[in-house]
Amino acid sequence: MSEQDVSVLSRPVRRFVIQTGRPFDQFRKQWERAVPAWSWGTAVAEAKGGGGWPALENLSNRSAGDGLVNISTFDPGPVMRLAGHELRAVTYLADNLVIEEGLYKHDPAIIEYLPVRLTISEQPDGDSTLTFDKPCDLFGGYAIADLVEHGTQVEEAIATVLRKVNLPVPPELTKP
Repeated sequence: MSEQDVSVLSRPVRRFVIQTGRPFDQFRKQWERAVPAWSWGTAVAEAKGGGGWPALENLSNRSAGDGLVNISTFDPGPVMRLAGHELRAVTYLADNLVIEEGLYKHDPAIIEYLPVRLTISEQPDGDSTLTFDKPCDLFGGYAIADLVEHGTQVEEAIATVLRKVNLPVPPELTKP
């Protein structure tokens, strides 16, 4: 591989850390109600049932609406407790398949940042925080204007979920 085969793009990425004002368990339950679990198996079965992409769009709209669904959960707590760490954290991979398709068509490598990662973490004072990176900042590394334009839809979906769980929506979240 030669030097010309490697591109390096640098850009600032804003991270949001939102104090929930709620204990970890309480906020996690609220989050999981607002961002329901999604089964890829169900999605594949729906598509194979003859409905194709329109069936997946319908399933996504029924599940996520204008928000997000939870594709996967990573909870390192049981292992971290073995090392003596009491505070908890859980990361969700959240997505909206219809929005993702609008980004994927421009560059399939966008799946590096989709589904989006959002983390709920317990703080020493008993509060929990929700942390995530601004999707349009992440997508900016692709230098494709349409990705940032469509990326605002991802940010709007996050804003929808923030409203569902009664958290403030940072103004930067809905602006590229």
